[in-house]
Amino acid sequence: MVEIDIHLNSREWAEVARAFQESNLRAPSRAPQPGSAAAILSRIEAFILGPKPAQEADTPRRQVLRDFVAATAARRRAAEEFVPALLSFGLNRVQVEALAMLTVPGRSSRSMATGH
Repeated sequence: MVEIDIHLNSREWAEVARAFQESNLRAPSRAPQPGSAAAILSRIEAFILGPKPAQEADTPRRQVLRDFVAATAARRRAAEEFVPALLSFGLNRVQVEALAMLTVPGRSSRSMATGH
């Protein structure tokens, strides 16, 4: 049984959901070298499937979210070194804990903090 003691209003939960979705966006990839196999395959793919929609430029917020989620998932506990940056981007501490819980399902916020 999962212990949930995160208290957020609907606006705060919406921001956590947006942050979680944003953290899962891939960083824009670089164009392949002209004439390389990757460039040729990319042109074939574009011919068959049509052009890809333009990717949004990566932002510092998205990079920190991505780094936090990746490190939290790898450690199975909140990656504390990213918390100050997340707070500076407007998340509060409870939202950061909720984001960590979404990253490692089945863990309570208490176990996320202790790593147990």
